[in-house]
Amino acid sequence: MTLRTTRLRTFAALALLAGTAPAAAQDAVFDAIGSHIFENVVYAQAQLRVTTPLVKLTGVSVGTGGDSFVILGSDGAYRLWNLQAGSQRASIKAPKGTAFAPTASGTALLVGGGDGGVQMIDPLSGKAFAALSGAGAAISTLTTSADDQMVLAGTAAGGVTAWNLDTNQIAWQGAVSAGAIQRLALSPNGQHAAAIDQAGAAFLLDPKGGKAQPQGNLGEAPAALHIDDQGSLVAIGKSGTVLRSQGQLNIDSLTLADIGFSGANAVVLRGDGAVDLVDLKTGKRIHEITETEGAIVGLIYDEAAAKVILIAADGTMLIHDTVTREQVLSVFISAQGWALIDRQGRFDGSSSGLRGIEWAVKKSNFPITSLTQAFADPGMLSAVLKNDDRDLRAVPGNPVENFPLPPRVEIESLSTERVGDKPYQLLVIAEDQGGGIKDVRLYHNGKIVDVGAILEQKDAEADGKRVRVIGYNVWPVPGPNVFQAIATGAYDNAGEQAELRETFSGEPRRGRLNLITVGVSDYGRLPKQYQLKVAAEDAGRVKTAVASHSKGLFTEIASTDLTNARATKQQIVAALDGLKTAKSEDSVILFLSGHGVTDGEEWYFLPHDATADDSATWLSASDIRAALEKSGAQRVFVIIDACYSGGTVENFYAVTSFQKRFLTNGLRSSGIQVLTATRRDQQAPESAELGAGFLTYLVDQALKGKGDVDPRDGWISSQEVAKFTYQALPELFLAQREKNPKAFRTVYGSDVQEPDIYTVGADLLIAKTGQ
Repeated sequence: MTLRTTRLRTFAALALLAGTAPAAAQDAVFDAIGSHIFENVVYAQAQLRVTTPLVKLTGVSVGTGGDSFVILGSDGAYRLWNLQAGSQRASIKAPKGTAFAPTASGTALLVGGGDGGVQMIDPLSGKAFAALSGAGAAISTLTTSADDQMVLAGTAAGGVTAWNLDTNQIAWQGAVSAGAIQRLALSPNGQHAAAIDQAGAAFLLDPKGGKAQPQGNLGEAPAALHIDDQGSLVAIGKSGTVLRSQGQLNIDSLTLADIGFSGANAVVLRGDGAVDLVDLKTGKRIHEITETEGAIVGLIYDEAAAKVILIAADGTMLIHDTVTREQVLSVFISAQGWALIDRQGRFDGSSSGLRGIEWAVKKSNFPITSLTQAFADPGMLSAVLKNDDRDLRAVPGNPVENFPLPPRVEIESLSTERVGDKPYQLLVIAEDQGGGIKDVRLYHNGKIVDVGAILEQKDAEADGKRVRVIGYNVWPVPGPNVFQAIATGAYDNAGEQAELRETFSGEPRRGRLNLITVGVSDYGRLPKQYQLKVAAEDAGRVKTAVASHSKGLFTEIASTDLTNARATKQQIVAALDGLKTAKSEDSVILFLSGHGVTDGEEWYFLPHDATADDSATWLSASDIRAALEKSGAQRVFVIIDACYSGGTVENFYAVTSFQKRFLTNGLRSSGIQVLTATRRDQQAPESAELGAGFLTYLVDQALKGKGDVDPRDGWISSQEVAKFTYQALPELFLAQREKNPKAFRTVYGSDVQEPDIYTVGADLLIAKTGQ
């Protein structure tokens, strides 16, 4: 033990005395809990480090409308991106073909072969679910209509074939050119089509019958092709020739180009690495956007958002604003996943993709995820590209210029007696490293210890360092106990945690299960279009499943069933407030099914008496978190089957992103296990056949025995339920979508319903197979 720790323990022990503090002292503690040590915060400069190897990228194909694209890597995987969702949706291992493209919606990958066939591949399974045949020669290029009803394929022999995806049969085909078809384009309204061959000969195509009409010749290999809803064609050649309905002009030689949706402007990559914004009416450069280093394999120009995505061979994507010319986002693609970060330090990515990204500060390295509380912004790419009608989240500063080093934390025992179910005093010491002390949290068996367990808190200075010392009075359970302490800096960034493991005498006891199921289908104060179909039934289904399969695991099941008119905000809050009396050996399962919304600052569940325009009638994630933290139960499992109906697909993605962010930053940091999924509309296709939302259906299946997988031992825990659901939900979604593709496309667009799970809290045994 260090001299500093010895001094701090003595200092704290004087305040703790016999292990209790008078009420007045505790009141003073509660007043001080919200205070932070931020005086004279010293910020350090940080450098972003990518420690995981990135995948070499070799090719890119963009879907009609620009909402989806596919990147081919040197590892042979096709990475499918959905720009409405703002994320990589799948990494697909499929046979290499002669051409590839995503469908416009991003719901399938098309791979053309040398035999004139096209495989339609499911992104999730990587397996072909349909085969299109009969093109007669090797496929050289592919595209789809904006509504995904038609596939067009150009061939090396100069032909074009169209398939109707309702029947997977050829709609028409014809010989267009003597040379290989290099590019195809369909207008957003599907009324016009165009083709251009390898020598630059351009043609208008009748999308209904395939009749080809020559439109001139670039006289060089094409770099880009575009056709608008009026049938106006624009093509750009690699030597800079621009072919337009109004005539030709030249914009100088280039290697890559993409034409904006209006056909008036394009972004081009020059041979020297310069990226220019060009006026296609005059042929003049508007300005240089940036200069690149290294090989660029593709670019995507989003004219509406004024952004260009540069896809580099080294595994990065760089996103620039075409007006300000600033780089706004960097994306890193590895074999494990993806990550992106902006100039202010906001980030998003897959959990595996983020693991290789860290901030190097002085001689220390901090995972980028240590800044989750203040900088994680799920779906931020969609917001940057203006597909998501929201602003980026506000952040406290820029980690590159001002990184607050997080505190060091220690945890020590003040009690010598180790007896279960008796008070036990702990000391947590946080030492400022220059970045301030914002928060100090103690976890007991995975769940956060409520502030009511704090005996005293003192801020002081020791050996020239500012410190915070907190004494806790906790109640260990008989058997092994784990205590973990975390301290955060000015950006709510956590340093390394301290851990103390102790075993306490006594006989382990079974506890009570507090089961709260809330389902709202009938909203008394909302318009007709917001009434739901199966939310109340979902709550009843979960209640029945838990009660049926958890017999003998608990001393009793205290069930509170709140559906429809009984699920008012007052009654839900009262049920949550009743958890205060729970003991450490007790458990809590909270199930919520109904509307989930956000106001841009907080996520809310809507009770039966909610109104559309008054957030005071809604139940916030913060309210839920506070109630669960005050519960004495150490094992808490929250299942949220949220629905967002109404509005656009873009707004659906926005709500999903906010829900993910607030539940990540809220419930997960409390040490509470969370399983959640947002569905587009509870009157969506899944409800009719399954009689429940996907998430509820799979939770029910898991408790009936399918969740007994890891390990397969006849018992089912909350983590097994979460794991089973996480793996099975996308597969179930796709299987149901195949039965009714039109209905699913209308409701979900290109989205595949995927759950989020946070299993950082203590595991909870909730079912026995065979019951």
